[in-house]
Amino acid sequence: MNYAEQLAEVHSRANTDHIANAIGNDPKEFKKIIQLIYTAEAPIPQRASWLLMVIARKHPELIKPYVVKLTDTIRDFKIDGIKRHILFALATQQIPEKQEGKTVDFCFEFILSPDAPVAVKVFSMEILSNLIKKYPDLKNELKAAIEDQLPKTTAAFHARARRILKIL
Repeated sequence: MNYAEQLAEVHSRANTDHIANAIGNDPKEFKKIIQLIYTAEAPIPQRASWLLMVIARKHPELIKPYVVKLTDTIRDFKIDGIKRHILFALATQQIPEKQEGKTVDFCFEFILSPDAPVAVKVFSMEILSNLIKKYPDLKNELKAAIEDQLPKTTAAFHARARRILKIL
């Protein structure tokens, strides 16, 4: 299947699921999706990143070889939807130790950004809550960031924030 053509032809959940099922858990086919995120012309990268998120739900093991690349480049993406999908995928992963500092930095940056969409903030909170298991000292900083954002955000943020604050 030519994934770029398929993504360009139809933009729907059904099409995304169809492509995800065609890829299955094949690392070689999944690599083609990663390449589209980084090299295709708009709107293909955003649609391919949606596919990344769907595949992360079904086959999170396929994301592992790309965690370093994703954490190194997430700030480069201008489209919030791509960031959202990458953050979702990263939330399914154990972040490599050498990437943890960078990941903590961009997650807090996204949470505290007045311009970041709620989903970007929510998935950033999720990643940080996963890292707190290893670095409990981050707990107070995450709690303060969440509390800072509560009066400024939506019900979706509040729902995830309550769940994460209970864990903290």
